[in-house]
Amino acid sequence: MYKSLFKISLLLFGFTLFSCKENRQTTAEQKQVAATSVVQAANLNVAESSKKVQENADREISFDIVDPFRKDDYENCYVHGATRLIHKTDNSFMLTKKDFAITDVDFSDINYEGPGYTIYSYQSSANKNMEVIIIEGQADIGTAWYYVVVLDGEDLVDKFYVKEPRANSENTDMKDFINVALKDKDLVLKFKKDKIAGYSKALPNLRTEGSYLCLDKKIK
Repeated sequence: MYKSLFKISLLLFGFTLFSCKENRQTTAEQKQVAATSVVQAANLNVAESSKKVQENADREISFDIVDPFRKDDYENCYVHGATRLIHKTDNSFMLTKKDFAITDVDFSDINYEGPGYTIYSYQSSANKNMEVIIIEGQADIGTAWYYVVVLDGEDLVDKFYVKEPRANSENTDMKDFINVALKDKDLVLKFKKDKIAGYSKALPNLRTEGSYLCLDKKIK
């Protein structure tokens, strides 16, 4: 009888030792799996964050709302919504928005004597506060130059000439020739290559993007 009890005790002791060993092994494996999962999750978060940073850096905002300014002969100005270009002289305007005077637009430095202007407003449905105004100076034959005014609300951001490339205004509307986008802090003007006039020339600072030549302009 005592021998039987002794054997049973040994069996129970062995089973207890085996159970403890199995529990310790299982706990260690669980900890290892948990640690691996944490590392994988951290790596995934880093990868996703890097992807988002890259996507934001590469994100291009298109100025997809393009409308012409209307000429108002009675008020002697060009009008689009709350934005006005009011004639001061034949070669200069006062640009106003919501009746706030923003800046002078003066072409007297290039002695412009052309027949007139075509003016377009470019805005983005993603950020309607930004507005890019492009003035096309018409020549006796075709287009003489473009003048770009960049607004953020009622604030002037930048203004500058674009003298090349040009389309022929006699057969090409400006909105069909120039697209506008914002990439990071660069204003991107895209000129349709097949619309460039024969008398125009491409400048070396332009880059190619598909069917467009692009001018990247760092804005303030």
